[in-house]
Amino acid sequence: MFTLHILFDKIQVLKFDIVKQIFMKRWGGSIKNIHSILFIRNKSNSLFLRLVVGFLCIVLLLASLTFYAISVSQKNIKQEIVKYNTMMLNNTRDSYEKHLDLIKRQMYLFFINKEIQNLKDSPKYEKLPDIVEEIRTWTTNPYLFINNIVLYSKREELVLEKGTSTNASMMFNVFYTSSEYPLDFWRQQFNEPYMSRILPSSNFLNNMYRTSPQLLGELIPIIIKNKENQDLYMIVFIDAIKMSKAFHQSIYNDFIIYDEDGKTIFKVAEQGPFIAFEDLQKYGSSEFIKDKKYYFLIKGEGTGLTYVYRVPVEQIVSQTRLNITLIVIIVTAITLSILFSFLFAARINNPLKKVIESIRHMNDEVPYRSNIKEFDIISGEIHDHTMIRKQMSFINHLKEIRNHDHDTMKLDFTNKPFVFVLFQIQHYKSDLNTQALVQKWLYYIKIFIDSKLRPTFPDSLTFQIERDQVLSLVFTKQLPDLMELLSQMKEVFDHDKEYGVVTIAITSVYLTSDQLSAAYEEVQELLGERLLIDGTQIIHKRAATQVAVGFSPDQEKEFEVHLKAGNTQQLVALLEHLFVRWQSKGLSAAVMMRFAESLIGKIQNATTPFPLDPDGLDVILEKAVERIQRCCTIGELELLLIEWVTKTAEAVQEKKEEKYPVTSFVIDYINEHLAEDIYLDLLAEKVKMSSGYLSSYFKGKTGKNIVDYINETRITKATSLLADNQTKILEAAQAVGYQNITSFNRMFKKYTGLTPSEYRKKYDSVSEKKVP
Repeated sequence: MFTLHILFDKIQVLKFDIVKQIFMKRWGGSIKNIHSILFIRNKSNSLFLRLVVGFLCIVLLLASLTFYAISVSQKNIKQEIVKYNTMMLNNTRDSYEKHLDLIKRQMYLFFINKEIQNLKDSPKYEKLPDIVEEIRTWTTNPYLFINNIVLYSKREELVLEKGTSTNASMMFNVFYTSSEYPLDFWRQQFNEPYMSRILPSSNFLNNMYRTSPQLLGELIPIIIKNKENQDLYMIVFIDAIKMSKAFHQSIYNDFIIYDEDGKTIFKVAEQGPFIAFEDLQKYGSSEFIKDKKYYFLIKGEGTGLTYVYRVPVEQIVSQTRLNITLIVIIVTAITLSILFSFLFAARINNPLKKVIESIRHMNDEVPYRSNIKEFDIISGEIHDHTMIRKQMSFINHLKEIRNHDHDTMKLDFTNKPFVFVLFQIQHYKSDLNTQALVQKWLYYIKIFIDSKLRPTFPDSLTFQIERDQVLSLVFTKQLPDLMELLSQMKEVFDHDKEYGVVTIAITSVYLTSDQLSAAYEEVQELLGERLLIDGTQIIHKRAATQVAVGFSPDQEKEFEVHLKAGNTQQLVALLEHLFVRWQSKGLSAAVMMRFAESLIGKIQNATTPFPLDPDGLDVILEKAVERIQRCCTIGELELLLIEWVTKTAEAVQEKKEEKYPVTSFVIDYINEHLAEDIYLDLLAEKVKMSSGYLSSYFKGKTGKNIVDYINETRITKATSLLADNQTKILEAAQAVGYQNITSFNRMFKKYTGLTPSEYRKKYDSVSEKKVP
């Protein structure tokens, strides 16, 4: 069949070549054109070419937007520069106006102070130090830019300033001298009619040492008067340089302030002399160009001062000119963008081709790895998906599940010995209770198992077949070598006992693939042989006999009675007695866990008559089976079962101890009259109820009918009496209301599972064991 198939393919190829030769003779030229068209079409459909074209379109679009933005911005830059300088000058004007107004207001309030106004007539010299100190306080405020405050009294030419009190001659000829402001100027100000005036700035010197005069700075004097007191005025010296640096922050130090008369109050000129004040009035505009300089001016409303700022015209023009450097940068950026377009297209296209090739070869053992993270993820996901499908196919094969998956693993072999090694991982630490952490731990264990088996057994296959199971198919018949390797693994697993325990099951040797399912069943059965011990176990054969454990009929009756009575100590003693006896028998985990699961049903059945809280028992037994499975040692299982019976007994006891007026009376009456005959009609008469209603009411509150409660209470009391060897059985029976010893024996065995004699013997034997 295979030979016929190959022959058929060759005939098809030959027929195609003949038809192609005939067609080329007639339409050879057209065929070449068609080939050219198809070649171009195939190339145009390639991802690489489309990526390149896409990148080039983006580059072209960005370049076009860049040139358009530059052309538009050139028109607006000049306006924005002019607008910026105008706003900057407005801010300067506002800052100066506010500050000067603040100085005038504050200094005027200070000046009209009564102590200061008294300086013109009869100054109190003892008050002068206080005034000087207050002046010093004003001058030390860095935000006011006040260099000094001078109080000048015409009488005796007294002067007060921040340093001391002196006379006018010393003040203006020595301490604060200026060529623009001699002593006669300050004397003349007493005769001037104004109330306040801002004078032009000047450089003031301290000539105390005539050989080395000290420059005090460029100061703006502000004179403040009181119209009611013309013989005293105040001079506030403002530091002009500090105020200019604070209020006029610009890259060009060309700034001037004129007063209303055209006098220069302050000036900083780095670009030559300023235009005259009279010429400014001619332009009548807030901005203009003169002598290749751009002038900006604005007038203050409060002071009447005119603020002027100028910028060289070439500086504004240079900022709007597209220079050669920018053009070169743009061209270089476009060139590099085109080059990078080809490089990026190739970097994207080449890994994608590799990924496509890996998809076409789905059986590759190692996935393609790329430098691009996304392609690496895609390739890894494809490889993982392939491995998952192979794993599912393997599991379906083991469990004999039919499927039509084209990726079904080829596991047909004969005369190839193999064994199954099953690793079951049981975790129990709280930090590994989350599913994600457990699966991560299991993944690392799987990698470790595979890395240990592959060097010695290259054909081995390792899969995670369940949430907590890893299965290895090992082709070998040399079990000693495999057992030695598993022993090495056991030592490693024992180091992780704080996280959980590993059980290793190994089957006998099988020969053909038809026996895979049988081998899988055997390895699962072997897992059931593990013991409840805290350590790694290797199981390779089953126990000779299967042992079942549980309560004897008497123990089961005793368990039920004590649980219904809420007797915690008796229940704990019963379970401890059983586990002490089972500890030495080496019972498998499966046997012990079946007993634990059966105990859940016994607890539920025993508490059915009690109307416990709706979710009380569900909370106690929450995730019961899962908690049983997590027990790694027989001691952990014992503690878990004791916890359940203890909490259940306590819940029953709490329910029995709930206080209701009627039930409390009935219970108290029964306990106080145990030795007497107690009838339901008698109790109903005492609580003024019918006997039927009382019986239903009592059972609804306690979970028991009255007759059962009376008998149970009597037997419970009897057990405590029988604990005393001096009390005879008949005396105990009469003490709890049984006059007939036969009835007492029958009722006692019903509730305890033992006759009174058997109970006393058992109690005595337990007491003897407890004696040291």
